[in-house]
Amino acid sequence: MAETDNRDLLAAMAAELADIRVEIEAAGGLVSEVLRQLPAEARLGYLTRSQTFDVLSQRIEALAGLAQAVADDQPMDTALAALPLAEMAERMQETTHRARPGATPAEESAEDEHVPASGVLQLF
Repeated sequence: MAETDNRDLLAAMAAELADIRVEIEAAGGLVSEVLRQLPAEARLGYLTRSQTFDVLSQRIEALAGLAQAVADDQPMDTALAALPLAEMAERMQETTHRARPGATPAEESAEDEHVPASGVLQLF
């Protein structure tokens, strides 16, 4: 498969992920509507668990952005640095470091020391 085909595939994946995010948000909205019908004392426990929809939506949005950045031929480090969820960025960085040919374990751990630990969880 040519590099252009890979970029086209990543762009298509980004679009699919964006569509999935919209559907997750719609499902979360439906659950919120149903929860409003519950008595206040029963609602709190379910409301907390329903926030999972927001987290899933954020993760899908981050993956769509990453796929689009790679499709747009951004350098991997730049694309990973733009991820809004720090834990996801760390997991993806670990994967890319392992996948890089020729990197020794000592080089990988030295590079990991220079990766800033920061990030923001965006709640809607």
